[in-house]
Amino acid sequence: MIRSFFLSLAAIGFSISAAAQWQQHIDYQMDIQMDVKTFQYQGKQVAVYENHSPDTLRTMFYHLYLNAFQPNSQMDKNMQQVPDMPARFMHNAGTEAEPKYISKLSLLKESEQGFIRLHSLMQNGKAASYKVVGTILQVTLPEPILPQGKATLTMDYTAQIPTMGLRMGRNSSDGVALSLSQWYPRICAYDSQGWHPYQYIFGEFYGDWANFDVKITLDKNYMVAGTGTLQNPEQIGFGYQNIKEVKTHQKTRTWHFKAERVIDFSWAADPAYQHDVVKTKGGVELHFFYKNFPESWKQLQQIMPEVLDFYEAKVGKYPWDHYSFIQAGQGAMEYAMCTFIEGGKDPKTLIRTACHELAHTWFEHIFAIDEQQYPWFDEGFTCFLQLWADAEVVQKDPVANFSDSRRKAFLDYIQDNQEEDPSIRADFFERTRSYFSTAYAKGTMFASHLDYIIGRRAMERTFKRFYKEYAFTHPTPENFVRCAEKESGMQLFWFLNEFMHTNHHIGYCIEKVEAKGDKTLVTLSKKGRIPMPLDLIVIPNGQKPFSLYIPIDLTFGEKPNPFINMERIVLPVWNWAENTYQFELDLPFTKVRNISIDPQEFMADPNTECHNY
Repeated sequence: MIRSFFLSLAAIGFSISAAAQWQQHIDYQMDIQMDVKTFQYQGKQVAVYENHSPDTLRTMFYHLYLNAFQPNSQMDKNMQQVPDMPARFMHNAGTEAEPKYISKLSLLKESEQGFIRLHSLMQNGKAASYKVVGTILQVTLPEPILPQGKATLTMDYTAQIPTMGLRMGRNSSDGVALSLSQWYPRICAYDSQGWHPYQYIFGEFYGDWANFDVKITLDKNYMVAGTGTLQNPEQIGFGYQNIKEVKTHQKTRTWHFKAERVIDFSWAADPAYQHDVVKTKGGVELHFFYKNFPESWKQLQQIMPEVLDFYEAKVGKYPWDHYSFIQAGQGAMEYAMCTFIEGGKDPKTLIRTACHELAHTWFEHIFAIDEQQYPWFDEGFTCFLQLWADAEVVQKDPVANFSDSRRKAFLDYIQDNQEEDPSIRADFFERTRSYFSTAYAKGTMFASHLDYIIGRRAMERTFKRFYKEYAFTHPTPENFVRCAEKESGMQLFWFLNEFMHTNHHIGYCIEKVEAKGDKTLVTLSKKGRIPMPLDLIVIPNGQKPFSLYIPIDLTFGEKPNPFINMERIVLPVWNWAENTYQFELDLPFTKVRNISIDPQEFMADPNTECHNY
């Protein structure tokens, strides 16, 4: 069952911000009959939809994700027109000398495709009219759902799992029989912007919180792993609640899972899974399901309890009683209470991937960021947490600038001169690289630069405040920045606007260092459009190094000294509209050995050659 987190929110200091909006809620009941030979299943679904909005709903929308995995779908067409679509999705129909790439989706036979086909749809016992538009089901309700009202929607349908899927499908590269994510008719999110009925093109998701009561019937030899808590372990075994084997004369077993207040439900199944369980210090059970590379998956079990404890300490409580790492799917993807991870041959890569996907639990599942609208907020802050954990927990090397790899990736991207607007929705980027560079690299750089501007301790307090005020509310980047302002005492929206709403860059140089009597005059210049406060270190000949801090007028504040064992001198404010700044060192010019801007290399400045004198 769900941890007491939800039963006594006040006990951990959780409080929904007064500014937090209403949230819709859904109770799903599903009865799934899976045929492991045909990879089709019969589904019965009951969804009780609670309308907490001030709006009267006359239309509803569902996602039918599996319909994307067909020739001529919008996903297929998009893959064929994106110039840098990853090779694993494409087939060369030409020659090596004259390649002609087509989407692998376009080659799927009918028995290999994915689909969801409805047989009936009812609202409160009355037939509802509907039409299928690609991966979206548009429903005209026979009765409007009034504000604070609810409706019961029931449907029968047949679905088929494709051979090729984005992060899901049948018979994965690891030989996992079933990897089911984005697999059932899912009601689209509804918030203050209305419905979000976006076609399934490539990835990133957004949904309302729901309770799930799911029964899955399939071949008795298959072990099932996924979202939720197993309700009937005594009938199942397979290592759940330490029950190893439960014999049955039936050909099938029915697995009964429940999950509370999650945004989705995913599961995988295979007859050859191994199942291990370890616990964190806080009592969260971590389940590991795998069939290949057992040595790597055993190593993963040693580190992940400490990683989850780290995330709880830095952000906030993990609110469910367990989490599962499942060898399944394609690549890796976070889901409610679990993650699918492909492979595991290299233990370092497996650990790094698992750290990243687990970190998503906070931004994609506890906060439930709209990944379509703010892919950089979800992916970037998840990367920031992952890299933080990698430095302090995995590598045991708590370096200040743990995001340097993402900084280098971002600099490579902007130097190509093909940047796209960072505010573009996830599926609307023209190039795949633009999406990944914006979401992962630039998003991480936003978090890292905010950390640089306000200081690490204020950043830690910001994460905790954000969790306390905005868990389970679909917050926005503006909410996080406001928390950072409260914890740092600085004004920060200028940075959000400049860094994430423009393609402006950072650029600073040491222009001149010269004698001025018995002192030294230093001239700095601002080459980029984005202003930043500056840390500098001065190394004199024969004396201890010291640091300088130049605040900017936009923040109306100063961060604490990041160089704990070094004297710091705070210089006058640099006004952002001025491109040149001068200051004097109380040192003779002949005693100045070295001056460096941003010595820890936090800033994503593409021209660092002039950072040092």
